[in-house]
Amino acid sequence: MKKQLLLGAALLAAISAFPQNGKVKTQPVKVVDFAQKLAIKNQVITNAVEGTGVAQQNAVKPIGPVMNPNDASATTAASTFSITWKPISGSMNIYGVLVSNSKPVQYNNELNAVAFIHRKSSTYQPSPFPTPLGAETGAIVGMVTQDWGKTWDSTCIQNSNTNWARYPQGGIYSATGNTNIANAYIIATGPITQANTALGWTGSYLSSKQLDTVHGARYNNVASTVANAQQFIANTAPYGTAGKFDFPRTDFTSTDDGVVRTLGFIANNVNGSGVSYGWRGARVLKGNFNSGVFNWSGDSIIPPVVINGNSSTGQVIGTPHMAWNESGTVGYVWFIGCRQGATGANRGYQPIVYKTSNSGGSWSLMSGIDFNQVGFAVPVLDHIPSVRSNTALTIPFFNFGEGIDATVDMNDHLHIVSTIVGTAKSHNDSLGYTYNFNNADGEIYSFPHVPGQRPYIYDFMETATGWTVAVIDSMSTEAPGETLGSDGYASNPWDPAGGSGTDKVSSDARIQVSRTTDGKYVVYTWAESDTAFTDNQVKWNQHPDIKARMMKVSTGIVNPNEINVTSPAVGLNPLVASRAQMHYVSAKCAVVSTSASAGIAIGLAMTVSNNQNTPMTQLLSNTHWFTAATLNFDNVSDANISYPSKPGKVTGPVNGVGIAVANLNSTANSVIFPNPASNNASLVIGLKDNTKVKLTVLNAMGQVVKSMVAEGQTGDNTINIDLSGLSSGVYLVSVNVGNATSTKKLIVE
Repeated sequence: MKKQLLLGAALLAAISAFPQNGKVKTQPVKVVDFAQKLAIKNQVITNAVEGTGVAQQNAVKPIGPVMNPNDASATTAASTFSITWKPISGSMNIYGVLVSNSKPVQYNNELNAVAFIHRKSSTYQPSPFPTPLGAETGAIVGMVTQDWGKTWDSTCIQNSNTNWARYPQGGIYSATGNTNIANAYIIATGPITQANTALGWTGSYLSSKQLDTVHGARYNNVASTVANAQQFIANTAPYGTAGKFDFPRTDFTSTDDGVVRTLGFIANNVNGSGVSYGWRGARVLKGNFNSGVFNWSGDSIIPPVVINGNSSTGQVIGTPHMAWNESGTVGYVWFIGCRQGATGANRGYQPIVYKTSNSGGSWSLMSGIDFNQVGFAVPVLDHIPSVRSNTALTIPFFNFGEGIDATVDMNDHLHIVSTIVGTAKSHNDSLGYTYNFNNADGEIYSFPHVPGQRPYIYDFMETATGWTVAVIDSMSTEAPGETLGSDGYASNPWDPAGGSGTDKVSSDARIQVSRTTDGKYVVYTWAESDTAFTDNQVKWNQHPDIKARMMKVSTGIVNPNEINVTSPAVGLNPLVASRAQMHYVSAKCAVVSTSASAGIAIGLAMTVSNNQNTPMTQLLSNTHWFTAATLNFDNVSDANISYPSKPGKVTGPVNGVGIAVANLNSTANSVIFPNPASNNASLVIGLKDNTKVKLTVLNAMGQVVKSMVAEGQTGDNTINIDLSGLSSGVYLVSVNVGNATSTKKLIVE
C-alpha cells in the first residue's frame, strides 16, 4: 500500500509540471537513436532462424479448423456476429505472423467470405510432402469461411521442395460481378528462402488456386499444378515483367475492378547490409487475371528523401505502405522518411505520399502534412518534446514501432494512423534520434506515460484542401525491447531465440485500420495491456488485449466507445484474453446494423496468434484464433456534438480537435491512483473547458455502488473518489465528460 501511495505522489509531481495549455515540460533522461532501434526491430523479424523443423514437428499440436456444416450455431449472415474467439488452425512457429502490415485476413463482401492465409500447422500434410527436411515449413495454406467463422475449409496454395515461402499474406480474387465462390481464386504472396541458407532471400512467390463451393474437391492439400499458378520471381537478373522487387508481404488488396495488388520494396541487395543493401523505394505489383492465372506487372516508386551523410542510403525507414479505394481507381503508396526540401517541423521521419486517380496509370507526389501550421500545435506538437538545441522547434517522428496503417474513405481520401514521438536532433545525419524518459516504476520508456505525454494514436486525414488530424485514443503501454539489454527486454513475454539466439519477437500495439466497404466508417484497433496486471505494474505490453474505436467519416467524429475485443472482464476465451498476441484485422469490415437510437454495429474479422507456454515460445507451434466480432458503437448525434472542422471542408488542420474529441481524450487519458486503493482514490483528469465530471463505480455484477458529480475546471483536476464501505475486489469506474465515457479498472483492497 505504501508503494502505491509513493507512485501516486510521483504521478502528481509529474502532472504538476504541465501548464494548462499542455505544453510538454517533463525532462527526458537521454537521447537515443530511435531509427536504429526500429531498424533492429525489423532485422529481428527478417532474420529469424527457424532450424530444421524437427522440434516443430514434435511440438504440441494446435487445434485444427472446425469443419462441421451441421453446427447448430452456424450463421450465414453478418447480422448475427458475436465476439467469440475460436481456434481455427495453427502454424509450426510464430514467424509467419510477425509483420503487422501484412494482410492475411481478408473480407470479401460480394462472396460473403473471409479468407485467412498462413503457414501450415504441424499436423497439416501437404501432398506431395516436401523434402528435404525443413521444406514443409514453407507450405502455405488458405482458409475460407462463408458463415463468419463457424465452419472453415482449407486449401494448399504454395508447396515447393526448393522455394520455401515465408511471411504470407493474401486474399480472394473475384471477377467483377461474380457471386459464386467456385469461380473465385485464393492468392498468397511473400518472400522466398531456400534450403541453402547461404543464399538468403532468393526471391518471392505469387501463388494462386481456384476455390470451390463449400467442402468442394478443390479444398485439398495439393497446390495448384496449373502452369504459373505457383510463380517464383527471382531477385537477381534477368528480372520478369514486374521488375526487381523483394518482400511482397504488405498491404495485399483486392478491388472491385477485378485486380489484386501487393506491395514489395526495391533494394540493391536484400541480403546485404548498410551501404550494400541500398534501399531505394517500392514496387506496386498488379495482378490481372487471364486464363486461370495472374499476370503480374510492377510500378516503381522512388521517394525524394534527404540523404544521410553517414551512408549512401536515404532517410527512409521501415517498409513502404499502400491503400486503395473499393473500386480500385484511387490508390496511395507512402513511405516514412525525411522529404527533400522540408523545413522546420516537417524535417523529420514523416509520411511521403504518392497518389493515383487512374488505377495506377500514373502516380503523383502529394503535398505533405504541414506541421508548421499553427493548428497542429494543440493536438500533436504540444504532446511531444522539442528539438534539444531549439525548444521553439518540435519535429514529429512517426513511430511505426507500435504499428502504422492506412485506409481510404468514402471521399477517396487517405487516413494514416500512427503514434508520434519527438525528434531530438535536427541535423540531417541525426534525424533518427528521439528521447527516452524515466518513469516512477523505475523503467525507461519512449513516452513519459503521464497526462499529456502518452502514446496517443492519431489519424492524419487527407481532405480536399489539406490535412487534418483526429486523436483516436491513448495507450497505457508500449512495446518491450526485442534485443538483449534493450529497455523492457526482461518484460517481453516471448522466449529468446531468433537470429542471435537471444532475440525476442515483438509485443507491440500492431495498430491496424479497417473500413466499411462503402468507406463511411473507419475502425481502429490496437493491442495494449492493463497495467494493473503487468509485472510490478510496468508499462510494457506484456498481457495485451485488443481495443477498438470507430470514426464516422462524414462528420469526423470519433465515437466515445472504446471496446475491448478480448476482454477477460466479460468472460471471453481465457486463452485469448490478455494474450492477444500478433493480431490481424481485415482491411474491410461489414455493417451489421444501424439505428437512430442504438447507433451502428460493425462486423470485423480478426485473428490472434499465440501459444500457451510461459514464456511464449517462438519456435514451437502456435494457434490461430478467429472472431467475427460485433463492435457496437452507440449513436452519437451530430447535433449534440460540436466539431468545428469536418474533413473535406477545411483549408488546413483544425485548431484543436473539437469538443467531442477533447472530451474523449480527457476521459481516456484520465488516471486513477493509487490502484489498488482502500478508503479513497483520486482521479486525475485534464479538461479543455469548465465542465462537469461524472463518476460511477460499478461492482463485478454491473451494479452501481457509488456515484458523484464534480465541477471540473480548465486544466488538470484531482477528484477524490470515496471508497468507504466497499468490500475488497475489482470494480469499474465510469468517467463521463459530456458525451464521452471511459471505463477504468480499480482494485479495492
